[in-house]
Amino acid sequence: MSGRWWLCALLWSALSGQARAEDVPSATKDTPPVEEPPALQTVVTGSRKQERLRETPVATEVITRSEIVASGARDASELLSTRPGLVVQQGFAGSGLSMQGLAPEYVLVLVDGERVTGKVDGNIDLSRLSLEDIEQVEIVTGPSSVLYGSDAVAGVVNFITRRAQRTLGADLRAAYGTLGRLDLDATGETRGDAWGLRMSAGLQRRSAYDLDASDIGTTGSSLSGYDLSARGDWRGTGAMSLEGTASYSHRIQRGVDLGAGSAVFDRATRDNTFASRLSPSWRLGENVSLRTDLSYGHYERRYLRDQRNASALDTVEDTRDQQARVGVQLDARPGGGHSLVVGSEYLGEWLLSDRLEGGRGRRGRGSLYAQDSWTLWERLGLVAVRGGRVDVDSQFGVAITPRAALKVEPLKWLTLRGSYGWGYRAPSFQDLLIDFENPSVGYTVRGNPDLKPERSRSFSFNVETRPASDTVVWVGLFQHSLRDMIAASLQSEGDFLRYSYINIARARVRGGELGVRQSLPGRIQVELGYTLTDGTDQDLDRALEGQARHRLTAQATWRHRQWGLEANLRGALTGERPFYPDTNGDGVADSYRASPTVSLDARVAWLMPAGGLQLFVVGSNLTGAGNPADLPIPPRTLQAGVSTRF
Repeated sequence: MSGRWWLCALLWSALSGQARAEDVPSATKDTPPVEEPPALQTVVTGSRKQERLRETPVATEVITRSEIVASGARDASELLSTRPGLVVQQGFAGSGLSMQGLAPEYVLVLVDGERVTGKVDGNIDLSRLSLEDIEQVEIVTGPSSVLYGSDAVAGVVNFITRRAQRTLGADLRAAYGTLGRLDLDATGETRGDAWGLRMSAGLQRRSAYDLDASDIGTTGSSLSGYDLSARGDWRGTGAMSLEGTASYSHRIQRGVDLGAGSAVFDRATRDNTFASRLSPSWRLGENVSLRTDLSYGHYERRYLRDQRNASALDTVEDTRDQQARVGVQLDARPGGGHSLVVGSEYLGEWLLSDRLEGGRGRRGRGSLYAQDSWTLWERLGLVAVRGGRVDVDSQFGVAITPRAALKVEPLKWLTLRGSYGWGYRAPSFQDLLIDFENPSVGYTVRGNPDLKPERSRSFSFNVETRPASDTVVWVGLFQHSLRDMIAASLQSEGDFLRYSYINIARARVRGGELGVRQSLPGRIQVELGYTLTDGTDQDLDRALEGQARHRLTAQATWRHRQWGLEANLRGALTGERPFYPDTNGDGVADSYRASPTVSLDARVAWLMPAGGLQLFVVGSNLTGAGNPADLPIPPRTLQAGVSTRF
């Protein structure tokens, strides 16, 4: 009962209070040669509203546009692969993101605050997300279900798209390299006094690669695709403003698989993704604003396997994944140091797939959330956050996820943040309804419609120090305790193995992060990070599969503006990782530990004095890390290109 009274009090305060609206700078700038100071950068993910990075009570990492360009990364998976605390996992479903030791299904991926459609095996393939349209990336670690609902257990990664800044402008970029990799990008933009429009198009090509030359199978698929996108904004003479985005991508991938005996399969997938968002907002007063979000996403995949010299095991599978969201959010500053966010949303999901029992799944989820950021002592930067969310799922009933956080800045160079929250993850349609056979390998997979949602309890504590104007040091601790975890259950059925899903597993993941960012003489900036992760499956009493206990990351950037030169070097040292495969099908894990790996990426660019042309060279996986068993990443590649701005 007290929880309901508290939510009602927040709603009443938001509707009746008065406060001064804070003027914050735009979070989207044209690619500038000089970064905004961190104190002036704005973020939206941690509190679902605009706030200055230094003032946010929830620890947030920002990757700016100039850092994206300097990295040489061509998609989201390459950009995040060497960030502290993040691990990009490669698999047949693409590149999934693991955060704070938890698997990709516990990380929520957003674009402009909207869920990305099209999970495959529980993952959002980050390689689908091009970076040409991304202004900045905001990474919030720790439980965020209070604002975003299901899946935001380990954290949230939000890709903020670019908006038009110039009266009339265009950008072109072309690059070509090993593996026949071709990347072409073009953007155009225009801005008036009260409106702006930005459009872009990209083309990608890449050959397949093979890390095991002893057979004709391929480790990684070839790629052929293109993407289109647009973003517009309009501000009326009154209180109304409007933003809208739309994007479409088309990807075809081909590879060769080996089956039981001497069977060889030619594999192909075709993915089409469409996403749209429309967000009108109104300023209801000096201290209150209202925003409505309407979004729709559609993902479809066709998967083909063609057995060479036979047709008995040929398969064609179609999948269509759709989701739509309607949301209303009220932001208010009712005085007394309070900043309120109150919202309601409805999310509908529909999945049609040949792999599902009955061929389809659908569900809806209605939600009410509220969060109050209360500045208790402005001089000390003492801010207390309390929030709660209620989700009503058409399949799983009610889920309540509260969160409390505290930020204090006792000294100008010292900031402390701590938070505690609940999280949950609703079972996917695959967990519930999958009905799939793979006779070429000898196994079947059956879903479990009686699964319960997974629950978590998490806390984090972060210390950020700035002992000098060009030095930042941070330390973080975290722990996640999960129950009712969904785990695979293996049973033998004659000559076949049968996999299903059950709620039995409990896990605890805890660890710490240490990092430093330092500017050095000679226009050099370095960033070093270390992550310790201790993840344990408490039911099986063993370390979580594929998770390294130790990981070091490093990045160095050098710029010489007079010469027009820029260089970036980034890498990661990942420790041993445990794996528990059943290689002989006897139901007993044949465990092993993968050796430590070192990855290294580099980019060098030269801005020519005349003509506005920039020449660049990008090297990926320069150490040649990777193997077909547990690290199927692309081999060493080089790419050269040119970009220009009009």
